[in-house]
Amino acid sequence: MDRLLAFGDAKTGYTSMAEFLSVSGMSLWHYHKFRIYFIMRNQAYEEALIRDLALVYDEIHLYTSFNDFQLFGNLPENVVIVPGAKTAGHGKSIVSLLHYLTYLLLRFFIGMASTLKAGECRHLLIDRSARQPCLDPGTLKLKQDNYNLAYVFAKAGKDFAIIDETEPPKFSQGQQFRIERWMIRNSHPRVHRIPGEFILIRGVLSPAVWKAYKKDEKLIYSRLRSLIEEAEPGRNNWILKKMLEFHGASRFYIFKNRAYNMFFRNHEFKTVTSIDENSPSVKSILDAARVNGMKTIGIQHGNIHDLHPAYRFTSADVRRGLLCDVTLVWGSYWKDYLINKSGYPETSLEVVGQPRTDIIPALLNNRDKLIKELGYPEVPLVVFASQLQQDPLLREKAAFDVLNMAASFSDIHLVIKLHPSEASAPEYYHRIARQTGCTNYSITSEHDLYSLIASCNMLITCFSTVGAETVYFRKPLVILDHLDQDIQAYIKQGVAFRALNGAELTKVAEGILSRELSINDKAYESFIQRNAFSIDGRTSERIVDFIRCMF
Repeated sequence: MDRLLAFGDAKTGYTSMAEFLSVSGMSLWHYHKFRIYFIMRNQAYEEALIRDLALVYDEIHLYTSFNDFQLFGNLPENVVIVPGAKTAGHGKSIVSLLHYLTYLLLRFFIGMASTLKAGECRHLLIDRSARQPCLDPGTLKLKQDNYNLAYVFAKAGKDFAIIDETEPPKFSQGQQFRIERWMIRNSHPRVHRIPGEFILIRGVLSPAVWKAYKKDEKLIYSRLRSLIEEAEPGRNNWILKKMLEFHGASRFYIFKNRAYNMFFRNHEFKTVTSIDENSPSVKSILDAARVNGMKTIGIQHGNIHDLHPAYRFTSADVRRGLLCDVTLVWGSYWKDYLINKSGYPETSLEVVGQPRTDIIPALLNNRDKLIKELGYPEVPLVVFASQLQQDPLLREKAAFDVLNMAASFSDIHLVIKLHPSEASAPEYYHRIARQTGCTNYSITSEHDLYSLIASCNMLITCFSTVGAETVYFRKPLVILDHLDQDIQAYIKQGVAFRALNGAELTKVAEGILSRELSINDKAYESFIQRNAFSIDGRTSERIVDFIRCMF
């Protein structure tokens, strides 16, 4: 991560790489920072392993998908690289292509109508997320919506519009496409929706957009070529070659920016707000908004940490104006982190809470109804939030310990909530249940996680972020911590009970279920304030009010 961040500040002549590779308000280096970071990270893992093995064996044959090892110096002489063969491309599905063209045509006509009605709108919300099951605050029924922003959309009014767009399918990689109902229907009819595809098609039909696009694309391409020719072999040269390799994506982002630039120029919008604000697909929109005098607002959408490329910037990046005008964060902990670690100006950060938690008060007030709808026995409910742990022995040990614990109680029901990566593997847990003799359990990947937490008497996990959400519900949290690592520091912060093995897990469960053990209210309140501000069901309202009042 440090090496990645250093590239943008590296000098080329009298300017930095980031500035030299910028055009019309777009820093193309930062558009590709995500993708390049994950390639660098994976190659670093591979190189480290090979260097260790080269000290042990006479000769190493490395079969690899990487074709250029310049990142961390030359590999040892006893390493022979065998590059992977190029895989054949996938054939394009004519049916999927026709579906997509039909979808674009529908979205264009929807956009023509919706744009005419957007005259009162002053604030834009960007919706690019794939739909997921979300609980409706009124009915507590599941519907397909934006997992992070559904409740913000519900609070917005006629002065807001939502720009929504679907990720273009990669037909060259064999991706299929079919039109879903949510792609056409407005799930929040109180708020105008403007299809992003309409804006892009308008750009395709505009000679002025094409002229500006060609100028920007030609400039960036020539600068990349000149830097590669001048740079010495090594890490920076490797990064530049990757950027040239991804120039097809750069073309799309430049064109998208220019199309949105034209759209914003013809409308009187004041603000544009989004989650994932530093990803290239969103940043290309926000950069166009900034050029047109609009204020840009980012909303925290996940945990922030030292190796998160979306939130790591240098002080020079901050001076270049790469950040949103305002970033709305969940709690004081995240605000302090961004100030101290990435140099965010304190005035650019606002603590509002986590929108997703707005459903929690409604769930807690309807616990009996939820339990009945879930269909589990009317006994104390224990939830185990599974994880696909990298160490298969620890994964199996956790499953054995949890199922053994459940088997030792005749008056509880264990629900194993499968992690999305384990959704297709319930038989793994059924096998272990048979070995432990446990019969009072269920396995689900269907039921809503928040409904399960609201209904349960305690939740067990190893180190999942589900633990934090359990605290938000003020439910007892048990961390099954075989290696005594406390990875998420739940135990250190006093919001979780620790179990180092199966015997301790059973003992802790017995204490919680008999109410001899209870949560630390003071620690829970401090954790919530630091991480999520307040679980009061009003975060989305605060976000909408902030946007209206601030700008």
